[in-house]
Amino acid sequence: MKILHLCDSLNPDGLGGYESYLHYLSEHLVSRGDVSIVVTQAPKQDSPDYIDHEYYKVHYLSGNYLEARKWELFALPEDERESNASEMFEKNDLELNIGVLEGQLSDFIHENKPDIIHAHSTYVVFNRVLSKLQESGTLDDIPLIAMIHGRPKPLILPSGEETTDFKSFSDTCPFDLILAVSNNVATVLEEYLSRKGVTTPVLPLYLGIDLSVFHPMPEIEKKWDIAFLGRLEKMKSVDLFPEMLDLLKNDYPHLKMVMTGEGSLKDKLLIDLDHAGVSHMVDYLGVVETDSVPELINQSRIFIYPSREEPFGLSILEAMACEVPVVTTNVYGPNEIITDGIDGLAVNPDDVNALVKAIRTLLEDEQLRIQIGMQGRAIVSQRFDINQHLESLVSIYQDLI
Repeated sequence: MKILHLCDSLNPDGLGGYESYLHYLSEHLVSRGDVSIVVTQAPKQDSPDYIDHEYYKVHYLSGNYLEARKWELFALPEDERESNASEMFEKNDLELNIGVLEGQLSDFIHENKPDIIHAHSTYVVFNRVLSKLQESGTLDDIPLIAMIHGRPKPLILPSGEETTDFKSFSDTCPFDLILAVSNNVATVLEEYLSRKGVTTPVLPLYLGIDLSVFHPMPEIEKKWDIAFLGRLEKMKSVDLFPEMLDLLKNDYPHLKMVMTGEGSLKDKLLIDLDHAGVSHMVDYLGVVETDSVPELINQSRIFIYPSREEPFGLSILEAMACEVPVVTTNVYGPNEIITDGIDGLAVNPDDVNALVKAIRTLLEDEQLRIQIGMQGRAIVSQRFDINQHLESLVSIYQDLI
């Protein structure tokens, strides 16, 4: 099979759940003899036509560079974005972008002839492009799948319209089947679709982890007590880290935390860590290569992921697969993964005291860390092995084709 993976956006820093998912999924598809192609919008105005990876290519379509301008806006300090937005965007930018992308994607499909198109969180742009191509007969009955990787978030379109990404998706939904990365995402999405009278079936399908990549490395020395690897955004609760470390520093003066990633809160977070007098406790590594993540996890005693909003939690699974005990929150996606006290610890979101208490519990009980770590890997092996996911996904592909 030739699978065309279509994404409205890929983070130019290579961060995020479905960037990692596509990376490992493509490797497994290719090992079966399939072809995996990723198409997205150019994140920079000077982006190349494509980037070669070992198991797949990422092709960039320029459109009218709306996506590139979005990332230029996000690169500005938060207090400068609103004043610059009116100069960087026009009210009809989205319509113009879709018009250009319609021709570009049509040419790409004609040249590459995919057997199936698998769209990932195409809330605004490529769902509308696909709808136009479908109406014009360009797709020649190529099956269309959408996979929704997130929960609903507020959205402001270039026209100034305030909406949500789920509503925008429901407004234009040309797909034969929708996959949701958790039961929670499926339930919420079905509510949005039903309001619009959309009857496309929604199927929950948990993502999977490559257990041959994410595994315990007992020969590696523990370098950090706490690890956080993820986007530096409010939804991930990274703003709690200064207070969290301040509450820990007196009892654990030599505690070290590793933190990676990019995001809109990075600069403020680093300043707040300094103001709290805990910046010396944190090794901030910035953006790291995907292949280095398993070793970083294994160099840590505890992995924290205290998200306020989390549709699923691939990073949680990655740590569990490495037998590193996880502290997360008891809501949404993580609630479908972790059984508190058995294969991880789960606390209420926004409760920094509960977060600190869970970290203390694990720091002070090595046997509990080992026990929860081993049970975590067992659960991932039973429920979230990428081979199980791949088998289900390929069966869906074949049924639709």
